[in-house]
Amino acid sequence: MKGYTGSLNPAITAQIDGHSGATLAGSIYAVAESDQMAAARHLAKERLWIHADVIVDDLTHRGVDLSLVRTLKDRRLGPLDVHLIAEELDGTLDEVCAAKVDRVTFPFESCADPAAVAEQIHRSGAEAWLAVAPQTSLTAVQHVLEAVDGVLVMLIKPGSSDTADPALLARVEQLAPVLPAGVDGGVDQTNLAACLRAGARYVVSGRALFSTTAPAVLPSEGV
Repeated sequence: MKGYTGSLNPAITAQIDGHSGATLAGSIYAVAESDQMAAARHLAKERLWIHADVIVDDLTHRGVDLSLVRTLKDRRLGPLDVHLIAEELDGTLDEVCAAKVDRVTFPFESCADPAAVAEQIHRSGAEAWLAVAPQTSLTAVQHVLEAVDGVLVMLIKPGSSDTADPALLARVEQLAPVLPAGVDGGVDQTNLAACLRAGARYVVSGRALFSTTAPAVLPSEGV
């Protein structure tokens, strides 16, 4: 991870500004741990969402610490979306709900009863969004859609640094008429326009958003 430079990629922010109804979130997991607070402050100042990946029981990837999540909420920085990435939610969900964040995004693959998880999140006062990994079909999650406020389509395996799979944008197109759909994973200035055309209303970007060396988008690539 590179040090936080204090800037956001204008090739990304300009596309979002030019697309009515789309919301941008910055994934603070993409910057060094020592810079995550500064990045969150910047996002809040720009009135963008703060997306915090809380990764549980993964020795390879260190996510955003729950203590920072609590600090962000105490300092009223937000809106704040906590994305749980875990094999099992266990007590971590209880801790996140206790923090009273604005949105909790949870993985379909990690819970036996997603509707019950969504209900617990709603009781805490937060929105409940369902994250769907690339290997999970939309058919498998159909029975949960009525219980959640939105679906986050993962374009890469959660926690990885793979290249976004454009074929997965078909899921956004399917979901968009039903409820809000978002995208996460490898979103940058080269594929953002396609995400927006597919109907994404919530866009999570990390490394590309916080990069100041990313190339500008050509006019023909705009939305």
